[in-house]
Amino acid sequence: MGNQVVDNQRKTNFDIPVKNLMPIKFRRSDDHLILIASHAYWKEKLCDAITNKTALDILKMLNDELSDLGHWLYSEEEHPQVARLKNYYELKKRNHEFHVQASKVAEYINAEKYDVALRLTECTSAFEASSNAVIDAIFLLKKEFDKSIKNGVH
Repeated sequence: MGNQVVDNQRKTNFDIPVKNLMPIKFRRSDDHLILIASHAYWKEKLCDAITNKTALDILKMLNDELSDLGHWLYSEEEHPQVARLKNYYELKKRNHEFHVQASKVAEYINAEKYDVALRLTECTSAFEASSNAVIDAIFLLKKEFDKSIKNGVH
């Protein structure tokens, strides 16, 4: 067989359970960090799929509402004081763009082109830029929320 690798146990499921982020209303000083950690966890699971050669459901990857952060973003009624802010919708947009980039990585994983998928996650990639944009948007949302509280706008 030479250098050929045979993988008869290729995994086929990639389901990240949605944690309950609904209590996040930016009342605690670290709520934004929980959102960032949730995003990082999801991103890590995607990178694990490359390493573990786990096939992905691209339609699920594209559906940004299925990630913890996306689920939180699409549940505006649970945190109306945050959801009314301009940066909330910017975060929602950035999260969607991240999922588009993640689905592109998933296409290469499913095609078993793991080296290409790995390159797409490197620090100069559109995937990484979109991930950083999500984190930046979370910080901007936190800053906007804090300013609205300071100014007495609830």
